[in-house]
Amino acid sequence: MVIDCIENAERYYGLGKRFRAALEWLAVANPDELISGERVEIDGDFVYATMFQVDTLPPDDCKLEAHRDYADIQYIAKGTEALGYVLDGPALPLGDYQPDIQLFQAPWDAITIRPGTFYIVWPQDLHAPRVAIGTPAPVTRLVVKVKL
Repeated sequence: MVIDCIENAERYYGLGKRFRAALEWLAVANPDELISGERVEIDGDFVYATMFQVDTLPPDDCKLEAHRDYADIQYIAKGTEALGYVLDGPALPLGDYQPDIQLFQAPWDAITIRPGTFYIVWPQDLHAPRVAIGTPAPVTRLVVKVKL
């Protein structure tokens, strides 16, 4: 898992051309010009993004998730949320793997994600996005899927 500010995005260009394309797009993307839930093509099925305008959720309503085929780069444009994460330890699958997501249950810790922050999660990184800090509140997030 990587967590950093968008101003430092170029430090991660070395992860490969797909990650570079994703991070360059995030650095200039304007969520006010995007439609919530609509896919944005960056490099076909290799790199694409979706902007979501949603409310955060109470921690008990959040589920850990993992992806197999894509790394996620999640960027918080507006609002603040917590990110639940598990670095190691057993996790109970909650159903079968669906194209590119599987949900899990396990004890998790959380970190605050503020506007201008992005994080990259790999297949081994169980993470729970959209966790409310206190009461649920609006958040605008950009999620870029990078084919592994």
